[in-house]
Amino acid sequence: MKNISLYICCLVLGLLGVSCGDEHNFTESVTLVTGGARLKIHHAAVDVPGIVISVNDKVVSGVITVPPATPGLLNYGSTFPASDYIVVPAGAVKITITQPATATVAERVLTATVNVQDGKYYTVHALGNAGTYSFLTSEDDLIVPDANKTYLRFINAVTGTTSPGIEFLLDGKVVATAAGLSDGKETFLAYEQPGSARFTITMRETGKTATIGNSLASLNLVRGKKYTIIARGLFGNTVTATRPTISQIFNN
Repeated sequence: MKNISLYICCLVLGLLGVSCGDEHNFTESVTLVTGGARLKIHHAAVDVPGIVISVNDKVVSGVITVPPATPGLLNYGSTFPASDYIVVPAGAVKITITQPATATVAERVLTATVNVQDGKYYTVHALGNAGTYSFLTSEDDLIVPDANKTYLRFINAVTGTTSPGIEFLLDGKVVATAAGLSDGKETFLAYEQPGSARFTITMRETGKTATIGNSLASLNLVRGKKYTIIARGLFGNTVTATRPTISQIFNN
């Protein structure tokens, strides 16, 4: 029976992209339920290099080995799970994000309570910099009305965004603007992607012509799927590690 349990554990971990080690791991960290809500965590707190995520005081973002080993860390700009969602009980869910202490940095802990509904999907974004942090929760509507179209949602998580803010461009055309941080109510918009056409997405300060940060060039997105295009970093910063940048999150 023990071997069967370990096999199931390894199978689940393999699907989530985590390695299987000691038996004190994912299956003992979070209880998967058949009902409940689905949750994804996005790490956009600029000056926090790596985090451990806990849901309802149970670690979910890495394998827990025999102490004092450190669970796997989620790097800045990454999501957990990368291409799926974890299942949590509906209702008030406690999210804890921890940056483990190092020889030079004290442990940092961020917490928030998110209210989620049965059968719905959510992404929780951890934002902020230099000791001032917050959480942004977006509900992920994964229904696809037209399987022949590609769906994009644009979210601004750039710390310190000031008016007039930023704008997102799709193939050179402005498709979304944000005067400040997003409020989590942004919706997915449908776009035609005829033939073998691929999207190029850029970002700039509203009203200006120069692109800031990076470009998502020639994106090979799948029709009938939904993606979040999210901006993160420090507004006005030009340092590579902390400048505004855009990335994509695969939702379904």
